[in-house]
Amino acid sequence: MKRSIKIISIVLLFSIILVFAVAYYFSGLVMYPKVRCNPDHHVFCTGPNELGLEFQEVEITTEDKLNLVSYWIPAKQRKGTILMVHGHGGQRNEGLRFSKSLHEAGFNLLLLSLRRNHDGYATMGGLEQKDVDAALVFLKEKGETNIGIFGFSMGSATSIIAMANHPEIKAGLFSSGYGSAMDVLIESAKRDFGIPYYPLLPVVKWVLDYRTGIDMDEVRPIDSISKIKPRPIAIFHCKKDDYVDYHHAEDLYANAGEPKSLWAPECDRHERIWNFSPKEAESRTVGFFKTNLK
Repeated sequence: MKRSIKIISIVLLFSIILVFAVAYYFSGLVMYPKVRCNPDHHVFCTGPNELGLEFQEVEITTEDKLNLVSYWIPAKQRKGTILMVHGHGGQRNEGLRFSKSLHEAGFNLLLLSLRRNHDGYATMGGLEQKDVDAALVFLKEKGETNIGIFGFSMGSATSIIAMANHPEIKAGLFSSGYGSAMDVLIESAKRDFGIPYYPLLPVVKWVLDYRTGIDMDEVRPIDSISKIKPRPIAIFHCKKDDYVDYHHAEDLYANAGEPKSLWAPECDRHERIWNFSPKEAESRTVGFFKTNLK
């Protein structure tokens, strides 16, 4: 009997250790995604000079002392300034696909580089709020007051929360975003790894909270988007998105106040709207900001 109890105890202890080890591994995938420019996705991987855009590399220092080396692309006839926020595993060049048309329309552009690329870690839109806060301070110090925001995927989630918290942001375009950080992580775990919610994911969430110092359950753009009204927002999302399901766009749109719009072309890759239809994507983007940043 004692031997059986000992064996059961050893198996139980081993199982607990294994669960925590796997949870630690998966939390690391969230916090430390591989960062690279994928020409098939981001297209322009060498910088604004690839598009013939004059730019400066600027250092933006966050409250927690991270130096975010970002692209500042000033326009000659300024109609406003757009803060562009990249996604999970992305870089500052993610917004370059839209930059030439926006720049030609007269907008200054700040392509923000998030903390994961500067000795920090990703938190699905949580601590990235500090990055946007610092970027807004940078813009205000330059005298920019007519500010819009344009986010991609995690950058979209980050931008929704930031816009709700910063009334000085006058218009927001949110591309391929999600309503809840935990929801999208749970969905991706089931889809990509076949992992059900119990028993692993609550442990992953606990480890993730411990390592990041935030409650991932509170990273919920779905709760923030209703607070943006009456400032205008637009949502872009591939209808067959293979990573962030289209229901996130529908949920965000349903919770947003007017004025709002939703464009959902028939593309089937995550954050590939520009790649699917460059001219229409650029036309809609430029039209949105020209209408709402005056």
